Amino acid sequence: MREGYGTRAPRAEEAEQVAALVHEAERSQDPTAGARTPAEFRAVWSRLDLARDARVATAPDGALAGYAQVDVVRPGRLHADGYTRPGHLGTGIGAALIDWSGDRARRLASTAPHAGAPATLLHYVMLDGAADRMLRARDYRLVRVHQRMRRSLTGPLPAPRWPEGVTVRPCDGTPEELRRVHACAEEAFADRYEGVGRPFERWSADLVHERTDPALWVLAERAGRIVGVAVCDLTTVQGAPSGEVCQLAVAREARRTGLGKALLLAAFARFADRGVTTVGLDVDSESPTGAHRLYAGAQMAVTATIGQFERGLPAR
Repeated sequence: MREGYGTRAPRAEEAEQVAALVHEAERSQDPTAGARTPAEFRAVWSRLDLARDARVATAPDGALAGYAQVDVVRPGRLHADGYTRPGHLGTGIGAALIDWSGDRARRLASTAPHAGAPATLLHYVMLDGAADRMLRARDYRLVRVHQRMRRSLTGPLPAPRWPEGVTVRPCDGTPEELRRVHACAEEAFADRYEGVGRPFERWSADLVHERTDPALWVLAERAGRIVGVAVCDLTTVQGAPSGEVCQLAVAREARRTGLGKALLLAAFARFADRGVTTVGLDVDSESPTGAHRLYAGAQMAVTATIGQFERGLPAR
C-alpha cells in the first residue's frame, strides 16, 4: 500500500463508519445499490472472530479507507468481501485486502473443524472493474454471473393471479414459521449451483435482523403446506426507502403454475402499500428455473452485473 496507509482489525464501535464506507464503495459502482445498516455489520461481526476475520484499511489521517472480511459459509466454503472507499483507489488497498483475505481463508480452512478437507474461497465483485482484474491475476476463476435488477413501483401495478387452491398471508415471524419458510426455500433451491444450501441458523442470521418485518413477507400455502415464499426487506437507495426481494422461492410441486409471478407482484404491492417507490433483487443469470426471465418480464431492469469468482484452497 502507499506510504501512510495501513490495516488493523475493526473496532466494535466502528460499525456505523464501516457501513458508510461500504455503501460509498458500492454506490460508486452501482448508484442503485441499497445501503447496509450498522446493525447488519454488528450481526455479521457477532459470528466472526473480529480481531482475526476482518480488517479495515486506514488512510494517513486515520480515516477508514477500506474494509474486508472472511466468513465461513459452511465447512469447505468461505466467502471474502472487500471494499475500497472512493477517493482512495489506486493506493494499493484493494490488492492488500484481497491478499489478506486469501491468507486468512487458508488459515481458517486449515483449523478444526475444517482441517484436512479441500476448501473454496469465493468473492462477489463487479465485472470489468479493478477487483475483477486483481482476482483473475491471482488465479481466481469466474464461475457464475449474477444480475442486480430494479424497477419503479410508481403508477398502476398488475394484480397477482393466484393458482387454484393457494391461499396467501404474511409471515408471523415465530421460530416455527421461520423454519417452515426456510424449509420451503431450501427445497426450492436444491437445483441451484452447487446444490448445497444454508442451514437454518445461517439462513436466519443472514435474513432476519433487528429491522426485519415479517409482515412484508408473502407466504403461499396449499393444503396447509407452504409452497412459495417472497422474503422481503426494506432498505435505502439514493436516500429514499426501497424494497428488496431477498428470496423468491417456489416449491417444485407448484412450479409452472404462475405462482412465482404472483408472489413477485404481491411483493411489489406490499412495498407500494408502505409508500416505497422502487424495488430490487439479485438473481443468478443462469438460474435453472428461469427466474431472471420472470423478473425481466415484470419490467425489472439490470443495474449491475456481478461476477462470482472462486479459488481452491489446499487441504491441510
